[in-house]
Amino acid sequence: IAVLCAIAMAALLVHGVMRLSERRASFVSAVTHELRTPLTTFRLYSDMLESGAVKPEKRGDYLRVLSREADRLSHLVENVLAFSRIERGNARSNVSEVAAGDLLVRSRERLEARLATAGLALEMDASCRTPVRADTAAVEHILFNLIDNAAKYAASSEPPVVRVSA
Repeated sequence: IAVLCAIAMAALLVHGVMRLSERRASFVSAVTHELRTPLTTFRLYSDMLESGAVKPEKRGDYLRVLSREADRLSHLVENVLAFSRIERGNARSNVSEVAAGDLLVRSRERLEARLATAGLALEMDASCRTPVRADTAAVEHILFNLIDNAAKYAASSEPPVVRVSA
């Protein structure tokens, strides 16, 4: 019986390790895919700017796209680094008390900018003054990820508005 239990436990362990390996491979694949888009945009737009193929009046638009893609790439890298810190157990929390509505207000400009790239507007109700204990940086990160997903997957929604409230 002990040998059978040991074999069963070893099989469960191997199965768990294989599932973890598959999840990590899937994560790396997803990150690689997400990195390609801004890098492709960088290459295309910078080549066009360098070759003089862009009219002077359009250069500002191209530079704004490059800046937006740099922000997107930076956000993706921050997500990967945060994931890595969590995996290693090095994630640090900085919990403080803040009004719930203030958690939204702190991110408003960044959230609006991200939604604007997808043709969406932000409606925010941050009137809630209830104090909450939270890691404000983590909450801002979570909010941005949610808004980023809305920008990616709800860009054609009607009306073109994302509503956020606390």
